[in-house]
Amino acid sequence: MSDSTKTLTILGNNRTLEFKGAVNVLDFLNAKKVGIGQSCGGSGTCTTCRIFILKGIEYANPRTELELERANERSFLTYERLACQTEISGSVVIEIPDDQ
Repeated sequence: MSDSTKTLTILGNNRTLEFKGAVNVLDFLNAKKVGIGQSCGGSGTCTTCRIFILKGIEYANPRTELELERANERSFLTYERLACQTEISGSVVIEIPDDQ
């Protein structure tokens, strides 16, 4: 895994955040003081931390078993992910839905 700088760009709030290595999206957003829902505290049970990965989905880990269950229950789109279950290792563009 490369130590080069990558970016997480958030549409709607015009922020681009830099990181190295791989990061859990929810933890990273919390550390950078970006507001995102998380009713269950990041355990993957509530789906309030939904994000849309609009570019760079190939840099996200495959869905965990827990996330697959939630995605199937709620008919998630391919690019719709739970931030608490998503780790990224390359530059991505995300959107946090308005219902957050």
